[in-house]
Amino acid sequence: MSTITSRPMTFPTDDPQKVPFAGLLPAAPKPFVLGEGQGEKSLVFDQLFEILLSGDETEDQYGAWTMKARQGDRIPAHIHLKTHEFFYVVDGEISVWMDDQADYHTKTTLTTGDFAYVPAGIVHAFKIENTTTVFGAGTAGFERFFHAIGQKTDLNEPQGVYVPSPDIMRAAGEKYATVFMPEFQFRD
Repeated sequence: MSTITSRPMTFPTDDPQKVPFAGLLPAAPKPFVLGEGQGEKSLVFDQLFEILLSGDETEDQYGAWTMKARQGDRIPAHIHLKTHEFFYVVDGEISVWMDDQADYHTKTTLTTGDFAYVPAGIVHAFKIENTTTVFGAGTAGFERFFHAIGQKTDLNEPQGVYVPSPDIMRAAGEKYATVFMPEFQFRD
């Protein structure tokens, strides 16, 4: 008989950002189905993030989300110290900047069907070039970052703008091992 052992938690299990969303996801590794728009949603800047799967459902292996947005400004440069993440463009166009602060510097415009991987420790940013939907996944627990930095919503499409205060950004960054680097200069 085999036993499943949990990996050490990267992020807190008692995350208060889960509380407003209690019951939307099963919070345990059980099979489930979500209909369109039934995940946990937060507005971050002008982007709508919807958590589809969290570390709670995957025994701390990964989380998954979508991001929908209209054309907008580049988000601040930042680095995730513990989180590996990827972007898959379901529909639209998004420019992604990545810099390892050594010898890898790129700006790539991804269109429908394109994929980008951002390992932990890489400075990155993105800019939505036109109405876009992106599927993303990352290290378990990180998905709650979008709640920590954003504003809960029941909307199914991005509407309005929520700009987190510097204190909220700092607290979310500390909790989810993310460092914002607004002065960072990408080599375009």
